Amino acid sequence: MLLSASPAIAEDLIYLECDVKATETTIQSSTNEILEKRDLATVGFYKIDTINSRLTSDNSGDWEDATIANGIATGQFNEVENGVTVVGKALIEFSPPGVFNMQYTASQDDILLKMVMTGTCQDTDRETAEKGMNQ
Repeated sequence: MLLSASPAIAEDLIYLECDVKATETTIQSSTNEILEKRDLATVGFYKIDTINSRLTSDNSGDWEDATIANGIATGQFNEVENGVTVVGKALIEFSPPGVFNMQYTASQDDILLKMVMTGTCQDTDRETAEKGMNQ
């Protein structure tokens, strides 16, 4: 029975390659002064587990809980690690692949980093996605 369930589980993983543009703004919290602002472009790889309502990316390697409905994965996160507080939200259209949006802030001491990311995603295969996630 376990062997017959494995292929179905594998098919419930969706692999995406997303072209993303981001604006990163570094702010001194106490004065609200913008210390640096830069525009970035990158390719991100995402794996969505529709059965267990979670996703992972090339940046984290860890699974994040997500709400999966109508071909869209959404998630909110609020984490503290090594003195850095990260709060944000993400939306990824995966069926059919389409819009990618993520916004988050990371704060430590008197510094606040704001990131706004937008882009588009397309299907990719497992090998390409996992290779991209490991870079």
